Amino acid sequence: MKKFIVLLFISFSTLTFSQINRIGNAAENKWKFGGGIGLGFGNNDYFGLNISPFVGYELTKAVEAGLTAGYQYSKWRNSKQNVFSAGPYLNAYPIPELFLRAHYEYFTGSQTYTNLDTNKDKFTFDESALWLGAGYRNTGKV
Repeated sequence: MKKFIVLLFISFSTLTFSQINRIGNAAENKWKFGGGIGLGFGNNDYFGLNISPFVGYELTKAVEAGLTAGYQYSKWRNSKQNVFSAGPYLNAYPIPELFLRAHYEYFTGSQTYTNLDTNKDKFTFDESALWLGAGYRNTGKV
């Protein structure tokens, strides 16, 4: 039964994204709200949870700026990890379907290891990253 439940969760584990417009009508609305939720299971008793909301504002028709935040929890056989992140992003749209993205993110968190003799070691970390990329978006009906 446990294998069936794990297989069922693996089959339905998805990363979902949403974007909603709530302020004004679509032609006037410049605010973007959305994010992602992730849930994962795997070998070595792995379990992972990720939550990452964002808010953005359309500066011009071709430029959007915003802020992201995130939390990730991971646990596997001998380790647990908690990671928090936050940072600004900038999207440029040379054509409506194509975007270029620059995203700075600051990460902070902790990781705990349990050794074979049940001693626990805890490490904290602070890191930053600059993500550069491009993507495609569908501007019509899905």
